[in-house]
Amino acid sequence: MAKKNLKTYYEKAKKQGWAMTQFNVSCLEQMQGVMEAAIAKKAPVLFGTSEGDSSFLHMPQAVALVESYRKETGLPVFLNFDHGKTLEILQSAADAGYDALHFDGSAHEFKENIALAKKVVAMARKKKISVVEGEFGEIPGGHSEFHKNTALVLDKENYTDPEQAREFVKKTGVDSLAVLIGTVHGVFHKNPPLDIERLQEIRNRVTCFYVLHGGSGTPENDLAAAIRNGVVKVNISTDLRAAFVLALRDTMAKNPEEIAPYKILPPSIEAVRKVAEGHLLLMGSANKI
Repeated sequence: MAKKNLKTYYEKAKKQGWAMTQFNVSCLEQMQGVMEAAIAKKAPVLFGTSEGDSSFLHMPQAVALVESYRKETGLPVFLNFDHGKTLEILQSAADAGYDALHFDGSAHEFKENIALAKKVVAMARKKKISVVEGEFGEIPGGHSEFHKNTALVLDKENYTDPEQAREFVKKTGVDSLAVLIGTVHGVFHKNPPLDIERLQEIRNRVTCFYVLHGGSGTPENDLAAAIRNGVVKVNISTDLRAAFVLALRDTMAKNPEEIAPYKILPPSIEAVRKVAEGHLLLMGSANKI
């Protein structure tokens, strides 16, 4: 099939009322599990690598793997650089061939964030990258946290301000915006509910694509409501990591003498596949290629 860019699928998701799932990965085996799910559900695929993921997997290899899967399966498979915090690392991702860039400027003052985000957008356009994602409010929680016995309470005062969102998108030209309405990085005993009214207020003021980080552990009904109200991408990382590692621990406990990776890793790949299938169905992207 002819390659369509990621923005095409965001537009399709927005029009039809479903969302892309961004699966953050750091190894081939995680990608394999996600691809098996995507093939089974005939769904478009968006992989994400953070700075940590890409430093382990390496950018050129991540790009090559995505391109390989795209050619092999005929599915629309894309790659986003997630939480890039400097122009230098995002330039490296653009040069390597990433399909999308996320500039996380939440550590900067608002005006400086806008100035830097504009530069990222200009950089992306030169590389014909169709989607640049911006962020000006830091998503709480830890990127690798899996605390089933811990509760997390958020202060709504820190949620995305609709008027700031309007200004940010207008001045930067970003295609999508990471909105803070209750999602967190990590899985806790009870993840917070989403503030759908806040999302609706943002939607009334801001014309762009809306994305959610920290989809793992978020109440399913809330995610469905967010998608109905215009969210076109939901990031999933902790759920994949937990599925992969917990299966691996179980395999090693049952087979402590085994050293062949091709015998040890299949249960972890299968665990990732099951989790990925569940999210593809939840986000409504099955049969949307």
